Amino acid sequence: MACTLAPQPPRVGLATVTVRLADRSAKAVAGAQINLEGDMAHPGMAPVFAKAKETEPGRYVAHLQLTMAGDWVILVQATLANGRKISRQVDVKGVLPG
Repeated sequence: MACTLAPQPPRVGLATVTVRLADRSAKAVAGAQINLEGDMAHPGMAPVFAKAKETEPGRYVAHLQLTMAGDWVILVQATLANGRKISRQVDVKGVLPG
């Protein structure tokens, strides 16, 4: 699983998260269900959620609303077509004011 975030550097507002899934032989993994949860790195802030849509085999795109400047953690949870679950934590440092 590989994740990218745009724009770079990240800013408050709508961020595009692209997730790419591939097997060990680099073949795209299609048909997964992917959910994202974004949390501020410090406690007390409400999380934000998004569901990714598959735009081509193995490529999934979600739009996540980053509501405040600072450090964020994005948890990417994928359920593959065969039922296997995988997850990854993506640290997003220094989200800039909008």
